[in-house]
Amino acid sequence: MTRFYLRVLGVASIIAGTSSVVLPAHAADLPAVYGQAPTAVASSADVASVSPANVAGLLNYCVETNLVSHDDGDSLQAAVNAKTNAVPNDQNGNMDYAIGTTGEFLISGKRSTITSLDQPAQGKVCSSVLTRAKSLI
Repeated sequence: MTRFYLRVLGVASIIAGTSSVVLPAHAADLPAVYGQAPTAVASSADVASVSPANVAGLLNYCVETNLVSHDDGDSLQAAVNAKTNAVPNDQNGNMDYAIGTTGEFLISGKRSTITSLDQPAQGKVCSSVLTRAKSLI
């Protein structure tokens, strides 16, 4: 399964000696919230409010941090990605998905994160993400 690793892109950019990552031409049209840092800590209850693409990205985060097993998450993520076009074939990408892969939520124009939670609390949120992802397919 191919995964979109936003962190890897950033590290590769640093190693290559570039100071910034070139965004697609439409990046200037993105809402300002995409460039802002998270302002709150997300909870399990917030999972119901995020977009399907953000759920797919969050599921990727949960699998990659071993908060959801690959057995439970990989095939489910592939199904959610296919249904929601969370990882499109073109080079434009999906910012909601990308934000989710970093453990962040986008709710009502504000970014929240689970990365500041301890592992058991993140696991609880990831359980909610898994349940929501199942409801999308």
